[in-house]
Amino acid sequence: MARKTKYFFNPKSLSFERVRDNRSYMLWRGIGFSSLILVLSLLFAVLFSRMFATPRERSLMDENATLRRELKGMERSVAELERNLGVLKERDLQIYRAMYEADPPKPVDYRGPDYAELIELPEGELLQRIRQKIDRLGKEAYAQAVSYATLKRLIRSKESFVKSIPAIQPVANEDLNQMASGFGYRLDPFYRTFTFHSGMDFTADIGTEVFATGDGVVQKTNNDGWGYGNHIIIDHGFGYTTLYGHLSKMVVRPGQSVKRGQLIGHIGNTGRSTGPHLHYEVRRGGNPLNPAFFYHNDLTDEQYRQMIEMSNRESKRFD
Repeated sequence: MARKTKYFFNPKSLSFERVRDNRSYMLWRGIGFSSLILVLSLLFAVLFSRMFATPRERSLMDENATLRRELKGMERSVAELERNLGVLKERDLQIYRAMYEADPPKPVDYRGPDYAELIELPEGELLQRIRQKIDRLGKEAYAQAVSYATLKRLIRSKESFVKSIPAIQPVANEDLNQMASGFGYRLDPFYRTFTFHSGMDFTADIGTEVFATGDGVVQKTNNDGWGYGNHIIIDHGFGYTTLYGHLSKMVVRPGQSVKRGQLIGHIGNTGRSTGPHLHYEVRRGGNPLNPAFFYHNDLTDEQYRQMIEMSNRESKRFD
């Protein structure tokens, strides 16, 4: 088909003149149009890929999301391990300091690598934190194992001392639901002011059995009308005494030798008391100590951690 000839009207000559082809103009116009088409195509492809991922891309994105969740879960697990190890360390220190008069173990001086190479990876900061915590926990766990080995040697060398330490709870309390108030400043139920509570309160029905928490000799069985009510004091030697207050009945006498776990009385509501409970104290040299630190013979590590948390709460006093 023949190419059509084009004309245009020239107002100067007042005549129609033939349009001549400007090949350079046509070439650049074609290049510009093609470039526009290419740019729009690329933009559309990018938007399409973001809005409509391929099955392979969706699979990879799901895997990355799963990995992020797993890493977060690992970080929470490591934090829980840190907390439990902290409880073990505190328990260890209390045993060394308060019970065996030994120097506590030296703290771990951990100066591990910074794992800078992990920063470049996806979720690099999270990976770096987890790796550092795991390595530090490994060092501290090893130090704790060494500490317990030392503790075992101390126990063997002080057998009579170990038997005398008040190392169990004075009531059957396996599920830890008997404790009402811990050691420290608590609200006085009579005067409504914060005063120092020198022991722990265990709630239970009147008549519930009360046990000696360590070997010793009964120092006193007394009835204090406005105070501990019917109460027993046991001398365990080595400077330790324990007190069991507000009893309904006492089944031991002064001067009697008792063994750890032996029945000594029954819970009551005598003396300065607002309800049936046992007020229990541990003293050394006459100074009150937190009884929660001494329940290491009948509690698991997890129960011990719970007991410490419960004893630190500002709960209601019964005396």
